[in-house]
Amino acid sequence: MAPSGTLLPHLAGPGACLRQVLAAHAVRHSPHIVEIGGAGLPITGFLTHSPQSVTVIDPKIPAFKAGMLNGKPCTVLHQAAKLQAITLAPPKPYALVLLGLSLKPFGGAAATPPELLALAEAAETLVIDYALDLERACGQIGAITATRPAPPLIDLAMTIDDPALRSAGYDRRRFLVYGPP
Repeated sequence: MAPSGTLLPHLAGPGACLRQVLAAHAVRHSPHIVEIGGAGLPITGFLTHSPQSVTVIDPKIPAFKAGMLNGKPCTVLHQAAKLQAITLAPPKPYALVLLGLSLKPFGGAAATPPELLALAEAAETLVIDYALDLERACGQIGAITATRPAPPLIDLAMTIDDPALRSAGYDRRRFLVYGPP
C-alpha cells in the first residue's frame, strides 16, 4: 500500500476524499494514470482497477515505488518533486488527474508551465477538481481547459458539506472530466 503524505487540515475531514472516489471512477479504463498533486490523498489508494502504471508527482508526497497494485502488476511511482523540476513523458494513452488544482510557480517556471498544458492536451482522460473560491485555481483553469477540443463529459458543481473544507472556504467545488470523443 502506497503511503499517503500529510493531509492538509482542510482535507482531513470525512468528505474530502469524495473527489478521489469520483476521479478513480473517471479513470477506471485508463492503463496509465498521472496525478499532479495528491500529497495527502493520492489517487493510488482509491483505484479499483488494474492499471499498468500510476505516477503521482507532488513535493509533499513520500517517495514510493512498487511493482504491484490491487494484487496485479503495476508500476507505481510517487515522486516528491515539483512538476516544473522534472521531465514527465507518460506512456499513451494516459489519464491526467489534477485534484485540488492550485499549482504554484517554481523558480522561473510558471504555475501552469507549457509542460503541464502539453500533458493536459495529450491526456486521453483529464480530471480536474478545484475550489471555486480559490483565486489561484480560478486563474489557472482557463489555460488548462483550453487544451481540450471538446467540452467536458462531466461538469459537476458540488458543495462538500465538510466542516474543515467549509471553514477553509474550499467547500464549493467544480469537478470536470474530459474524455475521448
